Amino acid sequence: MLDEVHGVTVVEIDHTVDVGQLDQRPTVGTGDVIVSDRFDVHLAVWTADCAPLVLIAEDGRVVGAHGGWRGLADGVIDVAVDAARDNGAAVVAAVLGPSIGPCCYAFGRDDLAAVAQGVHAGESDVAGISTEGERALDVPAAVRAGLDHHGIALDVVGPCTGCDDRWFSNRIRSDPGRHATVVVIGS
Repeated sequence: MLDEVHGVTVVEIDHTVDVGQLDQRPTVGTGDVIVSDRFDVHLAVWTADCAPLVLIAEDGRVVGAHGGWRGLADGVIDVAVDAARDNGAAVVAAVLGPSIGPCCYAFGRDDLAAVAQGVHAGESDVAGISTEGERALDVPAAVRAGLDHHGIALDVVGPCTGCDDRWFSNRIRSDPGRHATVVVIGS
């Protein structure tokens, strides 16, 4: 996994990375998009409320992306899709793990506009209403819009981390913990 920084930097786990040394420290770099086509590694995206996105390409390449609102606004979906399609392969699956829903994520108009622009959508496509009736960011809708822009369907969407106590939520409960969305590549 990566030391995530709410950005768009890509770290590739190629055959030059010694995975034997990862037992002691599982982070392999700093960034928000991790990519590999190796069958001997498991990739992880750790989150509390941000969007953990996994893309699987037809050539076996797997991409994990950490999509906080800043990353979504900066184009992390575009970067992840480009990483998955690096060898010209099609993306055959897209999975979004548990992330915060609009019900729990009141959000300012300027930041909402930035996210909409970053995922190539209109504000109304990524907006929702919180349970308190406030304007909200719909993170799953933003991810879906960003993938739609590239012609990729979102296959699975996880539950809301704010509503579902099985998952950590920094925003709703100030949970210090994080959960990981893990990808196991099988041969």
